[in-house]
Amino acid sequence: MIHVQNRELVVPGQLIAEGDYRLREGAYREGKQVYSSVVGLAYLHGGEIRIIPLQGPYIPSQGDLVVGVVVDSYHSGWILDLNSPYTGNLFVSDLLHRKVDLNREDISKYLSIGDVVVAAVKNVDERVRVQLETGGPRMGKTDSGKLVEISPVKIPRVLGRKGSMLKTLQEISGCKLIVGQNGRIIVQGKDSQMVNAVVQALFMIEREAHTSGLTDRVRLRLEKNKLGGN
Repeated sequence: MIHVQNRELVVPGQLIAEGDYRLREGAYREGKQVYSSVVGLAYLHGGEIRIIPLQGPYIPSQGDLVVGVVVDSYHSGWILDLNSPYTGNLFVSDLLHRKVDLNREDISKYLSIGDVVVAAVKNVDERVRVQLETGGPRMGKTDSGKLVEISPVKIPRVLGRKGSMLKTLQEISGCKLIVGQNGRIIVQGKDSQMVNAVVQALFMIEREAHTSGLTDRVRLRLEKNKLGGN
């Protein structure tokens, strides 16, 4: 038996359902009863229950795409801020993808404090020490685009179901987006007006992530901007 509506706002300890449902993040079971462990939106589909939190920090997970900012360096690499309680370590070998003689090569020519880096989470150990790598397409240091930061828990809404929201943002604006799981997004485009329109659309998604029909409203807003409207 379900006690809430799909996409209903729920709070910690609230009874969500009773029965043999499959639980994902944000829900826990006591006997046959299922409760929410966070403030978030209840998603009920095909016998599965998940609660999407409305707020929360980014916790690194292996395989995540992240956008980091260099905040320090050491003998063999750099420390990156990840918009998280945890920083990331990027070894020079994981940036250059070759062996480096650290006694003969000055690594400061590759990255400096304040540089923006697109990377993947290579590993997270039991002490939540995060190791990064930049082996994939569009990874590494980036000098172009506008950096936007939103709540990490709203990133699934930016992507949309099967990538629908991201596709809308890119196709209508003509911009390219690099979306980090840590809440940082790089918007790249030749038309500064449309870049700014996408930035405002991202903040709109963050504010209205809990509402329905959001993709259509974002599409309409971008189309108006493309036509020169307000």
